[in-house]
Amino acid sequence: MKKLIIFLIGLLPLAVLAQNNLGSANDYDRIALDVYIPEQVENIPDHAKSLITSKLTNAITEKGMAGAGASPRFLVTAKMELLTKDIAPTVPRVETYTFDIYLYIVDHVDKTIVSSTSFTAKGTGSNANKAYTNALRTLDLKNDKVEKFLDDGKTKIIQYYNSRCDFIIARAKSLATQNQFADALATLSGIPEVCKDCYMKALDEIGPIYQDFIDHDCQVMVNVASAVWASQPNSDGAMAAGAVLSGIDPDSRCYAESRTLIGKMEQKVLKDENRDWSFMREVYQNEVMLEALRIKAFRDVGVAYGENQQPTYVYDIMWVFR
Repeated sequence: MKKLIIFLIGLLPLAVLAQNNLGSANDYDRIALDVYIPEQVENIPDHAKSLITSKLTNAITEKGMAGAGASPRFLVTAKMELLTKDIAPTVPRVETYTFDIYLYIVDHVDKTIVSSTSFTAKGTGSNANKAYTNALRTLDLKNDKVEKFLDDGKTKIIQYYNSRCDFIIARAKSLATQNQFADALATLSGIPEVCKDCYMKALDEIGPIYQDFIDHDCQVMVNVASAVWASQPNSDGAMAAGAVLSGIDPDSRCYAESRTLIGKMEQKVLKDENRDWSFMREVYQNEVMLEALRIKAFRDVGVAYGENQQPTYVYDIMWVFR
């Protein structure tokens, strides 16, 4: 969980020089786009999907817009539509395909197309897979159409955040009140630095939500550790409870409570079994053992381990391909 939070906070550096200038070339490195083509798309062979994904990734990387973003609301995708198919009666067999290739930047949450462009390509091969692949190999995405496609998308994404800032922040707060802290932080972290006013508002909110996150997480861990210790007040129970408590952020408000519980367990184990707390050193130094003990402890008391600790992303963009 700590690594997740550090990652999310790292995506919002305190950059007071951010600007709302839509035309600045430096804006690109503040907009992060992921390339995504759903596995369910059946009319593009897998190798062709991989090739076009690679070409798109290279194109947006050269523009400084490559993801992954903290909250990847906006995605780049592509689809291919077959226009013609010719099979030459030769040996070996030769198949020639003509395609329309469409590129899209989409808002997968609101299910809208932000920007689009298209090309026509032709490929020849001994079978459909090779024809698709050869068509894409000749596709050059370093051109004015792709440049305009990305420029238009960037502009509209910035306009989206500038015009809907209050709504986005209100949604993040609502998620936090439902203990969906990771989603709340990801929502705020997705606001581009170039949207200065909205970006600074997000910075004001992310600190308190982060504090609520680690406080809630701490209380859950203390409750789980207490239940484990109550059911097994010996060195085995102390080991499991201690593994849970070791995951608590020292900045959380109930950190002192966790240390008090550790002190009680330490005293009882020393008194009953004549073992000092040094037996936990091996556990603390073994991340695999530590994680296994945590998961088992949570399961033993019927609490879902890691619940609401990871942002939930569901990329439903099949509507683009219908």
